[in-house]
Amino acid sequence: MPLDPARLVELRREAERRFSETLAKPVGVLQLTVFAMPCGCTGVSLEVRNVVREDVEVFGPRMKGIVDEVVREVLGEAPDVRYARTSPTGVDVVSIAGRLTCEGCRDEIPSAADLITF
Repeated sequence: MPLDPARLVELRREAERRFSETLAKPVGVLQLTVFAMPCGCTGVSLEVRNVVREDVEVFGPRMKGIVDEVVREVLGEAPDVRYARTSPTGVDVVSIAGRLTCEGCRDEIPSAADLITF
């Protein structure tokens, strides 16, 4: 059964609130995106503002729970891997995602230079 669009908006709002509480600062979640890749991976990505690498390194375990709940509600199961994608400088986080990985990608994700897995 498809998710109601209003529920997706609420999930985005709730993720924004919870990230802000977890990091004790305003965090913007500008967009919640559901994706399916050619390889077979699926997931949910949250485009964020005001999150930096250090936030993920320190609060990753707490952020994991937020990502897991969003992905579980949208896709029906918890993700295999969670990661933050950084900007080219490597400091600013531009998105936080949870992915149900295909066999081929399972070993590749942790080695990507612009990703911080948590």
